[in-house]
Amino acid sequence: MDKLILFAKDLIDPATEIHYAYHKSLKDITIEHTHDFYELFLVTNGKAYHNINGKTEIIEEGTLVFIRPNDTHFYRRFDSENCEIINLAFPAYTITMLFNYFGEGFNKEKLLKQKHSPHLKLSKFETEILIARFEGLNVLSRGKKARIKTEFRILIAEIFSKYFAKIKKEVNEEAPLWLLKLRDEMEKKENFIAGINKMNEKGGKSAEHLSRSFKKFFKETPTDFINRLRLNYAANLLANSDETIVEISLIAGFENLSHFYHLFKKHFDASPKEFRSKHQKMIIPY
Repeated sequence: MDKLILFAKDLIDPATEIHYAYHKSLKDITIEHTHDFYELFLVTNGKAYHNINGKTEIIEEGTLVFIRPNDTHFYRRFDSENCEIINLAFPAYTITMLFNYFGEGFNKEKLLKQKHSPHLKLSKFETEILIARFEGLNVLSRGKKARIKTEFRILIAEIFSKYFAKIKKEVNEEAPLWLLKLRDEMEKKENFIAGINKMNEKGGKSAEHLSRSFKKFFKETPTDFINRLRLNYAANLLANSDETIVEISLIAGFENLSHFYHLFKKHFDASPKEFRSKHQKMIIPY
């Protein structure tokens, strides 16, 4: 049987830019299909098999998936479990406008051109929040189409900036999930400032195993990774604040000032003072 092709013109109201559906059962959404629009779907309960472009994945409560035009997919029951899904469908021009607004720093190629659909697993708390945000669209008056469109655009901007902006082009997809999550956690300021001990604590592995894995998949040592984040943070403080260089060194996690100067000079080919002189603009008076 030929796969079903769906079209935005038949499904999506251009005045709202959205088709909202809350599927409480798999029975009406299991036909293999493709389409000329985008979708976001969130699994709100249960578990199912999701076949996307020939690859079968297990989706469960909290799975958030981005489906692109021409992706081919369908769902299949997982054992005897049911699966509930909220689906948002929207036209291609909505994503084009959003990604253009995000600018070149947003890695849209990773989202649009990878073979299988971008997806991630949310925590139970995040899932509950996102369900409430999705359902918020469903309680708006159907006659207030301009407001529906605005609320929808705000929602997908939040989703892509919060959940999909961190999908990196350089991610080694062979890296284990625990290591990918650890690297994301260590990019938070409070963690990279705390340093290698915090990384070992959060990694839950031996320091030797963590170091070997990091070098294997990311081609740098954990210490080099942490120092790079600290140095970038220090550089921004030099350019954007009136803190002294000594204070910035400590704020960024460097307890040894001469070590900070050495690493900074090596990384930016300029001393902290030279870097500040070149990059700091007049601070707005207050």
